[in-house]
Amino acid sequence: MHYQFANRINQLQGSPLRENAKRNMEAKDVISFAYGYPSIDAFPMETLKTISERMYTEFDPESFLQYGASEGLPELRELVKQRIAKQFAIASDDDLMIVSGSTQAMDLVIKVLCNEGDVVLCEEQTFSGAVNAIKGYGAKVVPVPMNVDEECIDTKVLEELLAKDTEHRIKLLYLIPTFQNPLGTSIPLEKRQEIYAIAKKYGLLIFEDDPYGDLLYFGDAIPKMKSFDTDDLIIYAGSFSKILAPSTRLGFVMAPPAIFEKLVLAKQVSDSHTNFYWQVLLTEFMKNYDFEQHVSYLKELYREKLTVMLEELAKLPQDAIHYIEPTGGYFICCELAEDVDEEAFLDYLFDHKVIVIPGNIMSVAGKGYEKFFRLNFTKPTIEDIRLGIQQMQDAISFARVEQVSKAI
Repeated sequence: MHYQFANRINQLQGSPLRENAKRNMEAKDVISFAYGYPSIDAFPMETLKTISERMYTEFDPESFLQYGASEGLPELRELVKQRIAKQFAIASDDDLMIVSGSTQAMDLVIKVLCNEGDVVLCEEQTFSGAVNAIKGYGAKVVPVPMNVDEECIDTKVLEELLAKDTEHRIKLLYLIPTFQNPLGTSIPLEKRQEIYAIAKKYGLLIFEDDPYGDLLYFGDAIPKMKSFDTDDLIIYAGSFSKILAPSTRLGFVMAPPAIFEKLVLAKQVSDSHTNFYWQVLLTEFMKNYDFEQHVSYLKELYREKLTVMLEELAKLPQDAIHYIEPTGGYFICCELAEDVDEEAFLDYLFDHKVIVIPGNIMSVAGKGYEKFFRLNFTKPTIEDIRLGIQQMQDAISFARVEQVSKAI
């Protein structure tokens, strides 16, 4: 039987990140820096167990086993709004919907805003799930070059693209401003304000994706772009995958009323509502237990791991590798020097059971970032971080010899 698939699905490719994770989980004795996963030590097991037992013995089963509102549990929606107002100074009149992870938020937004052939702008290296969400509805992904020194997209190029868009096909700018995936960068406040001013000038909507925003380890927090959105230009999405557990599939999206109304309709077609069992459980966690203490614990746990990884990276030959030191999040992005053969480097690590994410996998174009690779520091143990980075010393030496050999 010859099957004919829709154009929107034919252009999609399986996620290399998920395939990589699947292989790593099946392999033995592998040190993986490839996951974008939380540590197993991050899960608040006892609290979850206590709440779950109470739900089955004290709660009305209708409250967590029955169908619910597409927008989400009203009490949880209000608690999340209160939390982000307190933690991030986002006191918006926008409504908030509970979604199946912030990835669904992106999917719904593209579904609502973009026709085939429309354009979504984003960083050159970014979350591959967002890129597939855009392509999945026939929209085009146009990357904006990154000014790494400024930890920001090139605002001049951004404005040039908008000025040339006489047919108004650019519908959205997708950004991860805080602890970006994969770069680990955070856009400075003045550049966030500059981007917002450009968006206001051209009437451009911004999707501010903030899955890592709670996980600040060093320095002061940078205000979220949504916190100074006075013109209803920013759709703001967050996730509990990184601060509760990924399998909950709990995220949220805030949007101006007219957009929110359409998002609800799209959500109803997609999956009716997000998992109500976990919504009730999270509500109880936030109401009756110290959720912020749990987040503080995560920050301490990951701060130590990040510190160890940076200490180990500093022992490598600094003329061979460059990296931005993040102040939070999940990732460090590294770039190899020109005299280090990237294929030999990655092959050496793979042969010695150390796995990283190559830069092109996280690139919109799928090329041009051969010298880059991403490291995750939240999932591996401290011992594995030390052992894995130490392997990079030999990998660099090996790859430099290979580079010389190729040049001869």
